[in-house]
Amino acid sequence: MSAERALLKAVLEALTLPYSVPGYDRRMLDRADWARTAVKGALQDGVTLWDADYLREKLRKEEARHGRESS
Repeated sequence: MSAERALLKAVLEALTLPYSVPGYDRRMLDRADWARTAVKGALQDGVTLWDADYLREKLRKEEARHGRESS
């Protein structure tokens, strides 16, 4: 998969969250900020797989944190 495609998939993942999850508004603000950071870096320095990996790692940590909070 190309770095560009990987980044687009990661951004789509970041901006997809069910409305019913607790803290939806705050989580979407955080996710949009992370997506913006990844895209901004890609536009400044060229797209690399690091951009998608950065975003996916932020999402994994956020999901793990919210999974623990709801337990």
